[in-house]
Amino acid sequence: MLKNISLKAKWAIGLACAVALLLVCAVVVYLANYSGRVLPGTSIAGTSVAGMTRDQVVASTSQRADAATVTITVEGTETTASLNEAGISIDADATADAAMKGATSLPAFVRSLFSGRGVEPVMTVDEDAIRKLAATASSTLSSETRDAQVVVADDGESFTVTPSQSGDGISADEVSAAVKQAGATLASVSRDASVQKTEPAITTENAQAAAAKANALLDTTIEISDGIDTFSAERSDKVKWVEFLTKDDGSLDDPSIDPVKVADWVNALAAKTDVKPENRVDNVNSEGQVLTVAREGKKGLKTNNAEQITKDVVAAMTSRTAYEGLFHYDDVEPGSETKQVAEGTENLVYQAAEGEKWVDIDLSDDSVTAYVGGKVAGGPFYMVPGAPDTPTVTGTFHVYLKYDVQTMRGENADGSKYVTEGVPWVTYFTGSYAMHGAPWRSSFGWSGYGGSHGCVNMPVDAAKFIYDWTDMGDTVVVHY
Repeated sequence: MLKNISLKAKWAIGLACAVALLLVCAVVVYLANYSGRVLPGTSIAGTSVAGMTRDQVVASTSQRADAATVTITVEGTETTASLNEAGISIDADATADAAMKGATSLPAFVRSLFSGRGVEPVMTVDEDAIRKLAATASSTLSSETRDAQVVVADDGESFTVTPSQSGDGISADEVSAAVKQAGATLASVSRDASVQKTEPAITTENAQAAAAKANALLDTTIEISDGIDTFSAERSDKVKWVEFLTKDDGSLDDPSIDPVKVADWVNALAAKTDVKPENRVDNVNSEGQVLTVAREGKKGLKTNNAEQITKDVVAAMTSRTAYEGLFHYDDVEPGSETKQVAEGTENLVYQAAEGEKWVDIDLSDDSVTAYVGGKVAGGPFYMVPGAPDTPTVTGTFHVYLKYDVQTMRGENADGSKYVTEGVPWVTYFTGSYAMHGAPWRSSFGWSGYGGSHGCVNMPVDAAKFIYDWTDMGDTVVVHY
């Protein structure tokens, strides 16, 4: 039968079989090696990435970018910077996405067998970083060109200027070309830069004009209230908000306000005015049954308009318009917690936890008793409380200050002053109220006229016990 087929037909059949075989082989190779991987013939910046997974491309691109450097040689002195320091940021993920194009397409795989594809690294260029690299390389010259700078003055409340200087320098365009070449090739680049007479991009006059405008911004009054107190932004605060950006030609633009720095100040102020909620505390026994409420919960306050105030402050500073803001607050509900009280505290004035140290000042029988949980650790010690005209405060307090000896000063009930030197073993629990030794007294355990100015007068040895035994923060309960 085949004998009757013409030679031309035989060639056509053979070619069709070859194409079919090629397609079969392509399918096999694709399924075995390239499904979901970079297609054959694909390269990034001249380096093949064929057959790699996306993660491998990302890793390879990042590794090459990290290894690439830019070296600028000026009159024999080298200045080397990493690619990132030189102003090139490589987006390895975006580059990998470009390389992966067609990775899931069999037709694209077949086409790739007959044509290669080069992928350029996806990168961003920081022109300011390039100018800084050029300035660093130029700084090795004996007569370098220096830009004027706007700096914070020594008083921390204004801006001043360091003058510019004409001199020798190198072309930023040469440095830019070397940097961009390194980014495009993901390889290190070295360049000999030619030295030439140059003028500063930022002149003294340019910087002085920017400083004057910045100092005018600092005169803007910024006040924020929490509804009770008013807080003003000091010049030393506002100095930190001003930023100086450059134009395309490298000269200084007009000063602007950095919203991030303003937000830092506003948020810090808001945090100071916020009120933390106080959890409700229930005293419970060992079975979890609530005995008493140790402390009622209190709502807190949380600023809810700090972001808007930040925007308003930026706008006010930019337009040099005085601003008066007001924080608004959301209520913050308190949580709840429990405190398991010690056995034996059920009938005491304070239901302490097991092992908790506390002091009971009983104004009914003029005594001081130290407790651990529900057990007496010291006392009762007899004492003399405040006189009727200067009574001892009542409530639940905490030890916050101690002196082994102190000179006490204050006012008598008639307004006259008193000074008592050498007061021993002083333990303060709120304001000017303290337990302390009273060596000038011969008897204790009474109250009334002739009492103290409000402190709890104790025998010296008893006051020393309280001083030594208590820790900062221990609870002190004063009651009748």
